[in-house]
This record gives sequence, structure tokens and C-alpha cells, in this order.
Amino acid sequence: MQSAESPPTPIGTKAERTRRRLLDAALTLLEHHGYHDLKVTDVAKTAGVAAGVFYIYFKDKNALVLDLLDELSEANVEAVFGGPRTDDPFEAVLAANRAYVHRFVGGGGLNRALAQIVDALPEARQRWQAMNARVAQRIAAGIARRAPDSTAHESARVFAALALQAMLDTVLLQTFAYQFPDLADLRGDPERLAQAISILWYRALFGTSPRAEQVPRATDFLTFNLEPSGLPQ
Repeated sequence: MQSAESPPTPIGTKAERTRRRLLDAALTLLEHHGYHDLKVTDVAKTAGVAAGVFYIYFKDKNALVLDLLDELSEANVEAVFGGPRTDDPFEAVLAANRAYVHRFVGGGGLNRALAQIVDALPEARQRWQAMNARVAQRIAAGIARRAPDSTAHESARVFAALALQAMLDTVLLQTFAYQFPDLADLRGDPERLAQAISILWYRALFGTSPRAEQVPRATDFLTFNLEPSGLPQ
């Protein structure tokens, strides 16, 4: 037993550091080479350990990337929901989207690799879907708090949350991971991107637009409205 005066004895400290080095090495390699070219020997070499050491911590490369996916999913959830609370519904939407956008900035290669992992591994897809479901439930609960009448339409709230998440993920992958040319101006201005997509979210959820002073970098999106009379016949 520990005495009251003695510091706690580190348990598995060296093992935890080695495992962390392997995970960090895999992150680096995924960012530069993608999932399909990821090799256990390269992970071990980059981490500075013998190849055999890898298998003390992970069954194979898929077990490693699943652990990484769990870590990154939790970090995404914390980034989206871990900010300061606000009573203004648009400011809440913007803060969450701003945090999520900044998770993508500068991580194009890693974002592509994560998309490859989710596409290639059924278990990764299940875990990603579970994370999205958690986020959708929290978004739906937030809608219910701000719009009490919506509690009679729980399935619609969850559907709306999932649809908006899917839109956001697609836009961010196209912007930062796949470098879609038509989104180059938004790629260079993450705050404008966060404000623009938050306008769309807010309109979809609450049927109105935020105040112009809340979106100074995306005011042109406020005037982007297509009236039925303006559509081709």
C-alpha cells in the first residue's frame, strides 16, 4: 500500500509512453501516406521500437487505427460540445461549427485517411456512426431546450441533426481533404466557412437567419435566397 506521504507509484508508465509513440507514429504516417499504405513495420520504425514490440500493444494495424478513430471521435465531440454555454441559439450553433471546422484545418491528409478507414473497415464505420448518433442526440436535445414545441417531433429533430452533420462532414472533407477548387476561398478563411455553414444550419433548424453583425465574414450568405419566382420554368 502507498503511505499517505509517498507519491503514487506509476503503473505502466513506460508501456503507456510506448503505446502513445506507436499511436502518434501512425497518425504521422496516415497523414502522409493514407490508410492503405500504412504498414506495421513503418509504424514501429517511426516510433523507434522493434517491429515485434508493436504486437505487444496491438493485434494488427486495424486494431491500432480503430483506437485512433475512437480517440479522434472523442476529441471531436469534446471540441463541439466543450465550449462555453450561451443563451443565444445562433451563437451556440456557430461556436460548435467553428470548433469542428478548426478540427479539419491543416489536416487534409489525415482527414482523407480517416475517410479511407471508415470506408474500408465495417467496425470503423459502426464506431463512426455511433459517434454521429451521439452527436445528433445532443443536437436534438439542444433543439428541444430552445424550441420546446419540437419535443413532439423527436424523430424529426434527430433526422435534422443527422442531415446537418452529414452536410457539414461532406463540405469539410471536400474543402480540406479533397481540396475542391470551388471551395478554395473558404479553405483559406475557416471563420467565413464556419459562419456560412452556421447560417444554413440556423435556417434549417429555426427557419430564420441570424443578425448580420453575428456573421460579418459571411453576410453575402444572408442575402442568398432563391424565391420560387426566380426559378426557371
